[in-house]
Amino acid sequence: MPYKVLVADDDEGQRKSHGFALEVCTAILEDEITIVEAATSIESWEKIKSEVFNLIILDNDFKDTNLKGHLPGIALLQLARREGVNRNTPIFFCSADAYDTLRSMVEKFNGVYMPKVGYDIEKAAQLFAEKMKKK
Repeated sequence: MPYKVLVADDDEGQRKSHGFALEVCTAILEDEITIVEAATSIESWEKIKSEVFNLIILDNDFKDTNLKGHLPGIALLQLARREGVNRNTPIFFCSADAYDTLRSMVEKFNGVYMPKVGYDIEKAAQLFAEKMKKK
């Protein structure tokens, strides 16, 4: 059965970078990966609370502040840990916001902080695969 990953980021280029890393993951895991994309925080939350994923890759700063129900990524991480079907799903928090307070908050909610600056596709693929390996 293939793995299912949510890539939630408003930046199409970053979603593509994660997609490339997940392509490398297919070789590591020797299995298929279905990628589900979300470009707004609202769409991301709808998917997180209702669809089961093997891994979630989450941005912090969605550019949908004009939409009712907008949430920053850190709030989505907190909600995912409290409700919905992905409470125990590994979540990578990939953000350009590289400050210690944010990193601490991510770790407090059992997420893995990954800075966008210096993003390495092969390293990301290895980390994603380690978290997704089926028991």
